[in-house]
Amino acid sequence: MTQHTRPALEDHAGVDLTRRELGRYLAGGSQSDTTRTTLVVIAGVHGNEPAGAHAAQRVLDTLQREQPSAFDGELVALLGNLEALNHEQPDTRYIAHDLNRLFTDEQIALPPETSPEHGQMQELLASLRSIRARCDRMVVVDLHTTSADMPPVVVLEDSIPTRRMARKLPLPLYLGFEEELGGLLIDRVTNELGAISMVVEGGQHLDPKAADVLEAVIWCTLDSSGVLPINALSHEQDPAAVLRHEAGDERGRIFDVRYRYPIAHPDFSMREGVEHGDWVRRDITHIATEQEKAITSPVHGIVFMPNMQAIKRAGDDGFFIVRPVGEGWLGLSARLRRQRWLHWLIAHMPGVYACDDHTLCVDADLAAVLRRQVLHLLGYRLVRHDERRGGHGLMRVLMGFRAFFKALFRGPIPGGPDQADPRFWIVRRHKLDR
Repeated sequence: MTQHTRPALEDHAGVDLTRRELGRYLAGGSQSDTTRTTLVVIAGVHGNEPAGAHAAQRVLDTLQREQPSAFDGELVALLGNLEALNHEQPDTRYIAHDLNRLFTDEQIALPPETSPEHGQMQELLASLRSIRARCDRMVVVDLHTTSADMPPVVVLEDSIPTRRMARKLPLPLYLGFEEELGGLLIDRVTNELGAISMVVEGGQHLDPKAADVLEAVIWCTLDSSGVLPINALSHEQDPAAVLRHEAGDERGRIFDVRYRYPIAHPDFSMREGVEHGDWVRRDITHIATEQEKAITSPVHGIVFMPNMQAIKRAGDDGFFIVRPVGEGWLGLSARLRRQRWLHWLIAHMPGVYACDDHTLCVDADLAAVLRRQVLHLLGYRLVRHDERRGGHGLMRVLMGFRAFFKALFRGPIPGGPDQADPRFWIVRRHKLDR
């Protein structure tokens, strides 16, 4: 990784934040209509996160200068929320809506004039669709930073191909965000465009090291996607070593998201002393305060991405609770997901109905119990669910038996349930696992 003079990230000299496409580099300057693999890096989906744009510009500048002959594919750098990136207030995360919550069918169907972010979303999605149409394989990395002091992390949809690529980054991995947050950009590009996609949080917003980390992520992903071997250029700092150093003891650890607290009122603050990585006890640990009310978590686990933003709005993420996932669980799930007979068996359980080849309607009480031990293990994600939980320990076992026998004695619903029936959760196999 090339050494750079590090201007403060508030100084955007050399980085044009007014264009949707920050730049691109194509193998050998080729003008071919198609490429084998295109790596798309997206920066600035939130306006107060400029580090990704700086990182992408450094990589583009290095490629243009060095012209590596081993480059086989294309790198495209896009910017997300141009209006927020160029807002006069540098703490502006978004204007009217969080852009990274708008990539749902319902929001995409709205006219671009609905809000500044709806227009940005339509333009960004059009760019991604155009790129996908001219490449055989597309990999997308959405570059972010955090308001809290925490090591860099990778957030990904838990499909086997995405896991395989993400694990080549020596960073901690976090699974299950797409179930807690609707309208994520990476969720859209995976399920509509069939791209391997992930989010990387590179550090705190204006910490110059965050740009170094995100630059290292781009170099490492160019390597892991087969576009450019990491040793094709002489890096003064080994990109993988940069990531290992910043990740520290969390390198390679894997976590599963168990709970998200949505902010209900701007008068929200994390409790002093509560930080990323702290263990909390269910219904006991005072984690945050909102309108003078103490906020706890309905599950025990580890605090992840506590909200330290200067500006907080209703609907923003307050904090997440995560738990570690063992290597054995990951290996077992990779093997079981390939067993067709298991998917057939699940679809024919009492209280479970096949909506199509990859989608199930599951009795909500049963789904709450099976959520992680069975559904996640076999590669099903929650598409629609409520807040009910499957209990703990012996209570979980008893609730599971009760839900199973209730569905068994009720008998099948002729023709299956209405997919809008709130008594059922909808789950679907990860697209890239099918």
